[in-house]
This record gives sequence, structure tokens and C-alpha cells, in this order.
Amino acid sequence: MMQSYRRRMASFFVFALVAALAIPATAGATGGPGAGERTYLVTIENLTDGQPFTPPVLTTHHRRTSVFDVGAVASSGIQGLAENGDVPGLVAELQADGRVGGITVADASGPVLPGGEITVEINSTRGHRRLSIASMLICTNDGFVGLDSLELPRAAAEPSVAYLHAYDAGTEVNTESFGDLVPPCGPLTGVDSGGQGTGMSNPALAEGGVIAAHAGVAGGSDLDPAIHGWADPVAKVTIMRIDNARQYEVTVSNSTDGQPFTPPVLATHKRGEEIFEVGDEASHEIRQLAENGDAPGLAAALQGDDDFGAVVVGDAPVFVGGEATYTFWAPRNNRRVSFASMLICSNDGFAGLDGARLPRWVGESSSFDLGAYDAGSEINTEAFADLVPPCGPLTGVDSGGQGTGMSNPALAEGGVISSHAGVVGGADLDPTLHGWTGAVGSLTITRLN
Repeated sequence: MMQSYRRRMASFFVFALVAALAIPATAGATGGPGAGERTYLVTIENLTDGQPFTPPVLTTHHRRTSVFDVGAVASSGIQGLAENGDVPGLVAELQADGRVGGITVADASGPVLPGGEITVEINSTRGHRRLSIASMLICTNDGFVGLDSLELPRAAAEPSVAYLHAYDAGTEVNTESFGDLVPPCGPLTGVDSGGQGTGMSNPALAEGGVIAAHAGVAGGSDLDPAIHGWADPVAKVTIMRIDNARQYEVTVSNSTDGQPFTPPVLATHKRGEEIFEVGDEASHEIRQLAENGDAPGLAAALQGDDDFGAVVVGDAPVFVGGEATYTFWAPRNNRRVSFASMLICSNDGFAGLDGARLPRWVGESSSFDLGAYDAGSEINTEAFADLVPPCGPLTGVDSGGQGTGMSNPALAEGGVISSHAGVVGGADLDPTLHGWTGAVGSLTITRLN
């Protein structure tokens, strides 16, 4: 069914897409690599449940120009995009603006569907350090999702996040009737629109207003607020500078027989920095990771520390005998990588790697053993009641629902980080199941570019 939707969408946008694909990614740019050119990776996520976006138009530009202004009359390019999905019209308008740098049309093969995302690259030259985005909300008369004049990040490989809102171009009355909307609305949202729709503006519906926050779908005609409505923000944008960065692929492997890892935390940094050190007291964030599996807490602390570059957080545990692979960008001056992940069936144990050297050459790979460490912050009772609840279920052991995600002051140890002595089997843990010999896993990193 979705293939037929996309075919109908493609037929509607065929004129737009052919023209869009003929436009260089940096159309209208002034200068070049020798004029302070930078490259950015931009990911656009559709956060709505039922509002597909037309292929988004991205542009970098001077701070003294804008693609749209709330409270001002929409330009002809924005009007054409918001009413009819006219991507080439907006692109042509941007090309004619001498203060515009790079122009990129994202996902030229089709719409960005609800819940979907698209990632593209865009360039900027000196003097064009602002980013704007516009894309039609397909199931509206003249609605669009927009970002206006966001300052691009200067630092390499540090993601910057922005949330985009829905706007009304103020150029056409919101009838919400399929006959007045672009034809793909119905098929793309699974609603039978009877083939109705138009790709032309209707002078009888001209509104003569200004750009404003969109009031949403009222449901007075064919549109259903439960399907086509939304709650702001309607999109999430993640921007990262990559021209002064290197891309790596990392694979984390769990070689134990019965010790699952929490979602890993990996961070790049300069030589001399660290996230833990044997013989030192564990930081608050390492304690919380080792005792309670608080990966987000450790990641947030590293992201807020200027001494660290890329910070990667896994989205799921690494199971016994399993592995997980992630791709990330790191600043060129970050030559080291560190890693930490809780050993789930332990009181305060974690798998760690501190300050390993990143591969230097494109295509080069490096592998490192992951050691087992004791944070020294909690007595190793090995009792299910003192461990995080997933221990039993993840290892096929009936723990009776016991477990906690909170530190117990009565078990505070006041020690320092050391190599873990392993599982002794004094309570609920079984050394033959939850124990390990030597390294608990490995980390393999390959430089991609």
C-alpha cells in the first residue's frame, strides 16, 4: 500500500523533483573551499502522527537575510511551497538572493513521512553561517514547518538540536477540504480522498494575511484532527559540523557467559582526559552508572564538558555473547576514546576502557579489550535485592521480581576504582553463570573518513 502512496506522491511532485535534482547542493554559494567553507550534517525528524512533509528545502545564508518572518507577508516562494509544495519555486527564489550560500533539497525521492527522518549535508561559506529550513505540511491549505536563521554550530562534531514549529503562510483560507489540498494528502495518511486535490492556488481562497503560528487542524471539513492534527513542535533538527571531524564505526562485543551490559557510553577526547582512573575515587556519574545503570547521567555530564568531543549512548543493552555497532563523528583533535557500561549482574561493576588511541588512517581498525572494574562505591552483596531488576530476567534466572535502581547508603563502601574480583557466589549470583574470565568484551573502532 505504501508503495502506491509513494507512486502517487511521485507523480504529483515529478515536476518539482526533476527541477530540484538539477540544482547543485551549494547553488547560489559565494566562495568555495578557500573561502571558509564548512560542511554540516543535518537530520530532520517528523514528530507528527499524520502530517507528511514535502522534501525540505535547506539553505545557509547571511544573518541579514531570512527565508520567512513571522508577522510579515509570505514571499512568493514560501506561498508556493505552503500551498502547492512548489519546491523549485522556493529554491529559485533563494538562488536569486545574493546573501544565500548553500541550498539543499532533502529527500528528493519523496516526502518525509510521520515518524520518519532524513539526513543530508549542506555547505556554508564565510558570511553564510545561518540555517533556514522550510517544508510544506502536506495535509494543510497553506501550512509549513519552518526554521528561520538558526546560527550554525562552530565546534566540530558537537550536535546542536532545534525544534521546529508549524506556521500558516496566511495566503489561503484553511478550508481543510480535500478538493483544496494537494492530492497526496489522502493517500499518504491512509484516508480515501476520492482522488480529489489540486496543485494550483485558488484565487477565491486568497487570504491576504501574514505568516503566523498555525492554529492546527480544526476538523470542520475533510481533515480529522485525530489523524492530521499535531502538537508543536512538529519536527526536530539535529545539526553537526563535520568538515573538521572524522567519522568512525565502533562495535562493542560482550564476551561473557552471563553478564549483560547496560547501553554503552563512549566518548572521544584529547590525550590526558579520562572518565575514570584505577586507584581514584569514582565520580558521581561513574558511581551511578556502575550501581544503577545510569548511562544517560554519565553521557549528559560528558556532553557538558568541553574536554570531551563526541559522546555516543547506546539505545539498548548489549546482551551476553552479542554486539552493537554505532557510527559517530569526532573532532580531529580528539585522538583518544573511553568507554563505560554497567555489568548488570553486579553491585557496582562496569566494563571500561580509558584513553585508548583512535585509528589514525582511513580504513584502519583498532581493537581493545574491555576490562571489568569495581567502582568501589558499594559492597558486593551479590543479592538480587541489591542489584538492578533486569539482572534475573536478562540471564534467565528467576529473581522473584527483586531489585532496585537506587543506591543504598547502608552499602556504601567508600573505596576506589579497581579491577573487579569477579563473582564469588556468596548470595544469589552464580559464578558459573554470572562470572567471567579475563576481559568481559572488546571494542573495535574503524576510521571511515
